[in-house]
Amino acid sequence: MGTWGTGISSNDVYEDINYEFFELYNEGMDVHEITKKLIQENKELIESYEDQNNFWITIAKCQWECKALDSEVHKKVIEIVTSGKDIELWKELDSSKSDLTKRKKVLDSFLTKISEDKKSARKRKRKVFRDAIFEKGDCLVFKLSDGDYCGAFVLEAEKNTEYGLNLIVTTDIKKTDKPTLKDFEKAKVLFGMTQQTLTKFVPREKISWYHAQLFKKAETEFEIIGKLKVDKYYYSSKDYQSFSNWDNLVLFQDTFYSDYENNKCNVNVKLSSLRKKIKWL
Repeated sequence: MGTWGTGISSNDVYEDINYEFFELYNEGMDVHEITKKLIQENKELIESYEDQNNFWITIAKCQWECKALDSEVHKKVIEIVTSGKDIELWKELDSSKSDLTKRKKVLDSFLTKISEDKKSARKRKRKVFRDAIFEKGDCLVFKLSDGDYCGAFVLEAEKNTEYGLNLIVTTDIKKTDKPTLKDFEKAKVLFGMTQQTLTKFVPREKISWYHAQLFKKAETEFEIIGKLKVDKYYYSSKDYQSFSNWDNLVLFQDTFYSDYENNKCNVNVKLSSLRKKIKWL
């Protein structure tokens, strides 16, 4: 049970189920059909002693927001709250007295809330489709805290998708003067040491997807100094399952170079190998 607070929404089950519920709701699916689908697809959560309460609480919350709270789901939440079973679970997980008190207040307040009809149903949101900020093949340069220039390269650019993702690889380019296309043609992929276990660190390439809608919040100033051809195709559904914020491009390299001797690793991957397809003889 991934839980980080006493609130109704402060757990992994709520995050996942709430997201799935309203994705389907915004697509136009009926609340009853959404509920049926989520119940069928989440038998493991429903049968889990630690997760079942959060599942039904989340379903109730979602239905109530849509002004379509099912009486059977409502009864389940009433039983969860009035029986004290959720508080007993929290006790078994060694929660503090303070958290137990807070959790009980949260549950009582939640039950009171959903037991009253909502004035109006939540409006369905139309999905906004976006293009990625940068074009595939763009060579990006930006400054680090020490004033040096670094280079990052755009491997992929989604068009007309919900998130408008760019796949960007951080290179080993670091110069006092502005990099050129030749620097990118010779560049290597930057790797950093990532903690895998308490005592084990492994090298990992710095390649992540970046959301178009978060670009305006970035403080980093990027400049496109040219473009190189990319023959390969990358997909956010399966390639490099890492998603990051734009300013992390600078933050990572500031951290990397501040302790270069401990962060460097002997992995040698050319940027060109990510751009060009292998030609078979």
